[in-house]
Amino acid sequence: MFQCKIFINVKDLGNFVEIEAIDKDGKIGKDKLLEQCQFFLDLFKISQENLVSVSYSDLLLQK
Repeated sequence: MFQCKIFINVKDLGNFVEIEAIDKDGKIGKDKLLEQCQFFLDLFKISQENLVSVSYSDLLLQK
């Protein structure tokens, strides 16, 4: 399963694009999931340095 939630506004943090790849039954594999995510990163011209690896709540705590 693959989800791309576009243009999420998080109060006090700003706007985000959420890209999520899920392999519920383990049949897709890591390489294919990464390929799917990379497609959307390229499509929206999102560079690696703009990726956030923590939750929105963690970002709020860092403010």
